[in-house]
Amino acid sequence: MAATNNPLHGTEASTDPAVSSQTFTIAGILVTVHGLDEIPASASSVACLWLLNPRLQTKETMAPVARHVISTWNKRIQDGHAGKNPKGLIAAAFDQRNHGSRKVDELHNQAWREGNERHAQDMFSCYHGTATDTSQLINHLQSYVFTTQDAPMITQHFALGISLGGHATWHCLLSDPRITAGVVGIGCPDYTRLLTDRARLSKRKTYTETTPPGTDFLGSPDFPQALQDAIAQYDPAGLLLPGIFNPVGQDKQPDQAQLHRFKKIVKERLQGKRILNLSGKVDKLVPYAAGEPFLKVFKHVLAEDPSLDVTFEDVLFDGVGHAFPKAMTDKAADWLCDILAKDDSPVSSKI
Repeated sequence: MAATNNPLHGTEASTDPAVSSQTFTIAGILVTVHGLDEIPASASSVACLWLLNPRLQTKETMAPVARHVISTWNKRIQDGHAGKNPKGLIAAAFDQRNHGSRKVDELHNQAWREGNERHAQDMFSCYHGTATDTSQLINHLQSYVFTTQDAPMITQHFALGISLGGHATWHCLLSDPRITAGVVGIGCPDYTRLLTDRARLSKRKTYTETTPPGTDFLGSPDFPQALQDAIAQYDPAGLLLPGIFNPVGQDKQPDQAQLHRFKKIVKERLQGKRILNLSGKVDKLVPYAAGEPFLKVFKHVLAEDPSLDVTFEDVLFDGVGHAFPKAMTDKAADWLCDILAKDDSPVSSKI
């Protein structure tokens, strides 16, 4: 993805009303909070939508999404379609690590084809760090934006990420119980499969110079064992389906013990949460096929055991590549507002 290629290109042209924004320095990170001035005076609680930007983009990229989701929700409140005692809604955006105000080295945001030899390590550690940052900022946001005794409380947290931010959203959902809903925009839950295929397309020698190709890619300098160890702890497929992916043939099928472990972790990490997965059918950079084997098992497990109480909606958009067009923004806004209108339960403070 070149620096000029913004997956949200075209969403800037919006008829949504302007929404206020203020930038705070929180825990050493610049955080732009949208919608504070528009919180209804009657609201005693507030939901916060955390917006996670694409690779090579910045927190400013997410402003049109913030404006659309907040405007959609406030219109529902005005029209009386937001349930009883509706919450206020704000959105918080900050630059992912090594992006925007936090950039330290441009090369390390690039892919193999642009000369970054540590593309796999850089991308995974960047968005894993962003998920960690999100949890850290959740710890402190209230004390920066609502400082008076009669101020509303932030009682609910959602995440919406695009591309690199979509990968990070999966991590947010798995790692922080306070984040109860997430929109994964053109992201992938299986980093190993995604990067193995990218190595093939990039003609990396660590992939091509074996028979069959890809035999020794995992564990090579392009995808070292220490990276795989981190993936096994934090990546959805790496954590929930370890050892299933076969880079040179048919995947292994999970046995009953593996499915039991899968369900156990889903119950521990995702029970009660809602996930919306938005993908482009013709996305070549983050193809739906890279996450599909994991998603098939995920859907099967959720259907087999309703007690897990995980709502998962998977939507593919015809004719859409690696982009987050208005149709995706509209879907995300309506989906999030439906949750806000129905759910008034407090979130866990446990980490």
